[in-house]
Amino acid sequence: MGQTTSFEKVISRLLRKIEKDKDFFSYYNMSVSEVQSLVMEQATGYLYDAIDLLVSKCEPDVDFYNYDDELEMFRFELTQREIGLLASLMYEVYFERDEALLKAFKIRMTPSDLNQFSPANERASFENMLARIKAENRNDISRYISTDRKTGKRKIINYSQYDD
Repeated sequence: MGQTTSFEKVISRLLRKIEKDKDFFSYYNMSVSEVQSLVMEQATGYLYDAIDLLVSKCEPDVDFYNYDDELEMFRFELTQREIGLLASLMYEVYFERDEALLKAFKIRMTPSDLNQFSPANERASFENMLARIKAENRNDISRYISTDRKTGKRKIINYSQYDD
């Protein structure tokens, strides 16, 4: 088998981004190895969603679906830029799931609940943060797709190939 990249390489990049989120890592009545296994399982799900998100936004030069989910590795070597991009998209997916929980929480609250406790400021801050993450990811995807994945140089259109 040629050059490959393990899912763990991408996942560890995400985990460094969210290491301060105690909710993601805290599980009760579970051993350390059980927690590690659950965290990896959740993060792998985020990776699959990040791949879907990337491919829905652009047409990469490589097939990000070219992976072995049993061995948990890509069948090609990811560049550092691709690892970072996938980790950033996983970060977005992670917060989008929290956004869904936040909306469900809002729906369950009655008007009298909101008079006593209004999470409007926290919700607005969270939504602004998620919008910023999404905008940064859109920009990163745009930069990624417009550069050669190996050299990092900007792609140019060779107009001479269209001459008669």
